[in-house]
Amino acid sequence: MSIPSLEFLIALLAISAFFFHLPAGARRGVLAAGNVLLLWTLVPNAASWLFLVAFLLGGFGLGLLLRTMPRRSILAAYLAILLASFVIAQKYAVLSYVLPPRFLAHTVSVVGLSYMLFRQIHFAVDAMQGQIKRCSLWSYLNYQLNCFALVAGPIQRYQAFDGYWRDPRPRLKEPHELRRAYLRILVGVVKIAGLAAACEFGATKLAERLLAVEGGAYNPGAASTLFIFMGRFYLYPAYVYLNFSGYCDVVIGGAALLGQELPENFDRPYLARNMIDFWNRWHRTLTFWIRDYVFTPMYKAIAERAPQRAGSLAFLCYFVGLFLAGLWHGSTWNFVIFGLLHGVAVSAAKVWENHLIKRRGRSGLKLYLSSGRIRAFAIAANLHFTCFTLAFFPADLERTWRMFKAVLQSIV
Repeated sequence: MSIPSLEFLIALLAISAFFFHLPAGARRGVLAAGNVLLLWTLVPNAASWLFLVAFLLGGFGLGLLLRTMPRRSILAAYLAILLASFVIAQKYAVLSYVLPPRFLAHTVSVVGLSYMLFRQIHFAVDAMQGQIKRCSLWSYLNYQLNCFALVAGPIQRYQAFDGYWRDPRPRLKEPHELRRAYLRILVGVVKIAGLAAACEFGATKLAERLLAVEGGAYNPGAASTLFIFMGRFYLYPAYVYLNFSGYCDVVIGGAALLGQELPENFDRPYLARNMIDFWNRWHRTLTFWIRDYVFTPMYKAIAERAPQRAGSLAFLCYFVGLFLAGLWHGSTWNFVIFGLLHGVAVSAAKVWENHLIKRRGRSGLKLYLSSGRIRAFAIAANLHFTCFTLAFFPADLERTWRMFKAVLQSIV
């Protein structure tokens, strides 16, 4: 069963009809049963189950340990083991250069593991810092396996989930709020099953034509080849946005029917004026996680050791954070390029901002940002750069290169 499959939607609507007529304990039982049922359809074999159990219990145990013994050395050792386990489980391509083949011959496959990783790191760090005042294994497991956020987020914080889990009350108290939740689910389904599916179909067909051009089986001419390429260039990013934002519409609206409040994940990202702005609008819960658990600790460490250079080195923190975000998306080389491009772009945006402040001052920066012409140009340029980076998002890097090569061949 997938989200948002017809089976999932029917089950959601049926459960929401009687959910709040049950006592609180029964509500938690229904939620837990739904989480287990979805998980059961996603874990393919015994090896994956064993890995998942060890992954989850290890994270909870370390969280409890760090609450009583908040030592950075323990956290560092834990993160090293956790990240190594994740990289091996996901079979990152770079491992083929450093590990024997038998380490990558395993059959472990856990859908949503990358999101569990972020939730587990957040749980451990916040537990060490004393931000998690209470926790239970029952609450933690359902937080990690929450069917509304298991597969592709949004990345919720444990404290928010635990508050709901202890007392799952209705959140939509007015009829218009309930109608808005149903409408949001409907919009999400239309995005995924209609608009995104159409964009994906068109992008796939155009990609096949480009590959035929590159292979010499099809020769429509330079202008037509460029037209085909631009169609693919725009349709695939449209598909990615519509599919992912549609998914978020379904799970956020569906969770609201059962009283959960999931964080928003999108805010018109293709209207961003630079890549920093883009990541404040695109997959926002991922961006905020990177800010809290990668960027801020790095920047704080730099500020403590070299305070006079902290401002000028902020771009380095941006680069590392977004490069790691690219790697987190997938284990193949195309995501390395995707991460590099985004890391360079956010760093360049920060460097340009610092340059404007140095040359024109804060008032000059404010004037620059208020210019309608500059904003329109920046949005258009950033949109096209984003589309370019998303050409490397599909799993096959060779196909991406062949599509670019088809255009170059037709022009030259």
